[in-house]
Amino acid sequence: MSGGTPTVVVWDMGGIFRRYFTEVLLDVGRDLGWPVGRMPLGPTGEVPDADYAAMDAGELAEREYLARILGLLHDEEIDYDPKHDPDWKQEERPEVWALIREIHASPLRQAVLTNDATAWLGERWWETWPHRDLFDAVVDVETIGVRKPAPEAFRHVLGVLGVQAADAVFVDDMRVNCHGAEEVGMHSHWFDIRDPRGSVDMLRARLGLGDAAEETP
Repeated sequence: MSGGTPTVVVWDMGGIFRRYFTEVLLDVGRDLGWPVGRMPLGPTGEVPDADYAAMDAGELAEREYLARILGLLHDEEIDYDPKHDPDWKQEERPEVWALIREIHASPLRQAVLTNDATAWLGERWWETWPHRDLFDAVVDVETIGVRKPAPEAFRHVLGVLGVQAADAVFVDDMRVNCHGAEEVGMHSHWFDIRDPRGSVDMLRARLGLGDAAEETP
């Protein structure tokens, strides 16, 4: 939607706070000599990935997409667990976390709305998540029983924050979820994992922020 400058940012997590698992898988595979050049592995891969496109359009759930990637690895006799094998602390996007810290120190507010973090971080992950204090609210859809892009998920986080839809911008790397936010009157910002720096710079501009803050690990 169009309109004024948002005062609240609602973030998705996977692919934004840290690199998407197919990005990491590609790097590992290249280092180890796996045939990743002929495997469809997300939008940063070397060949088109129809399953990722279907997920982006809302035709395939992430758990189904992950299962298909695991099937590809199995077919190539590759023993690798995309959930547990990477050192995820090393895969966080520094440009995103610099913006999150900047927002936290500003009059703007921010929250998390995630579909699949429980599958990656474990049950009730938000209770011990080290970044929790940077956000005004953390909503995992496991606690509300409805997933993005259903309108109830967006309305729930808006209600927790006590803000109007038009005051909030929702950030996600899946277009289907951005469209869901727009359906309830929120702004949306599609995060292109092929260009994280450009995506962050565009969001900063939408929020009316100045020059980028210095990034720290």
